[in-house]
Amino acid sequence: MQVKTYYLVFAFWILTISCLSQQLVRKVLFIGNSYTYVNELPALTASLAHSAGDSLYFDLNAPGGYTLGWQPIAHCTNTLTLQKIRETNWDFVILQEQSQIPAIPVLRDSCMYPASAVLHDSVELANSCGHVLFYLTWGRRFGGIQCFTSNYCSPDFIGFDQMQDSLTAAYKGIADSLDSWIAPVGEAWRFALQNSAMVLHGSDNSHPNLNGSYLAACVFYSCIFGKSPVGLPFTAGLVPDSALFLQHVADTVVFTDPSFWNLWSDQPEAAFETFIGGDTMRTENLSTNASMWLWDFGDGNTSEAFEPIHVYALPGTYTVQLTACDSCRCDSSAQDISILLSGTTDHRGEERIVLAGPDASGILKTIHYEGDGTLILYDISGRLVLQTRIHSGRVQTGHLSSGYYLWYLSPLKGPPMQGKFLIYQNH
Repeated sequence: MQVKTYYLVFAFWILTISCLSQQLVRKVLFIGNSYTYVNELPALTASLAHSAGDSLYFDLNAPGGYTLGWQPIAHCTNTLTLQKIRETNWDFVILQEQSQIPAIPVLRDSCMYPASAVLHDSVELANSCGHVLFYLTWGRRFGGIQCFTSNYCSPDFIGFDQMQDSLTAAYKGIADSLDSWIAPVGEAWRFALQNSAMVLHGSDNSHPNLNGSYLAACVFYSCIFGKSPVGLPFTAGLVPDSALFLQHVADTVVFTDPSFWNLWSDQPEAAFETFIGGDTMRTENLSTNASMWLWDFGDGNTSEAFEPIHVYALPGTYTVQLTACDSCRCDSSAQDISILLSGTTDHRGEERIVLAGPDASGILKTIHYEGDGTLILYDISGRLVLQTRIHSGRVQTGHLSSGYYLWYLSPLKGPPMQGKFLIYQNH
């Protein structure tokens, strides 16, 4: 079979304007050998993405027989491999070791693991937002002794399952040590073989047939895009029932326990709750792995506060959306709220508060409260302007401009209170 060292596909499919708004685009570099290029695995993954309305831009370096660290056929020192890592801000760089090395302890420890660390560092240096995704491969169909050279052989594996145990442990060990993700292709093969009579190996009992490559593509689609492949119309020419079975296998193995494969553990996840009182919405931010937030209140107003309070000018149904981000990625969550009253709500003594002095600095008396606690003030757009302690019902506010403010009070004793007031200058 001809060795392929380069393959590039740029796939942007625009189905409709509404589909485009939900489209995900991923850039992926595949590094491996024939287990990657047989049946054009990256292209199968891109076709699955296309059928879901997503896009995959990919490249690969996969010379036959190549390893991650065995010289002179090592990706960790291969000029083309290192060049490809640097030339694009890849979302994912997929690392596939030669199929036997992870099952041979001495080569696993002396070649695979050090080379994986070198390649991982190269990926991080090229793009701090990129992920290394290890391609967990499958065992030989009948197990047996696996010799990379005459001097380096594995134990005598009793069938597929025992060899798969060794491969899974090897990939899990290095991925955990590098905080990297795993695409559990080999474990998906195990699940499919245990639950059907389907054959996934090719005639050499090592490489995949089309069934095996299609299952691998389904696993990669799930890991890269975070979506289930079940129901996608692309079948690669397989019988539809067979393709659907393999889609379900990938879905089960990837999403049953994604944390075991280190998937998405470091991704921002947007989540929130809302509490409505009259024309005012208070928010509780439940997002994880995020350091920046953008709220869209659905009425043309936004806020970058962590937990803003917002007052609506008119009754109606509004879609509130929170986008939570780290320095690399974002996630969004939305929910509809109903504002039944507007401008008529009794806000616990809404008052005009006069602040003495031209710079509006001085003492603000809290509303209907004489004790101690914590006062939080937001401007009308939901921006946090003050969070401070209250002593005997009084607090130093510093400079506050004229206008409406929302307050949220947490007493030392008793339930929290909220409301709004107007500050104007007394000249």
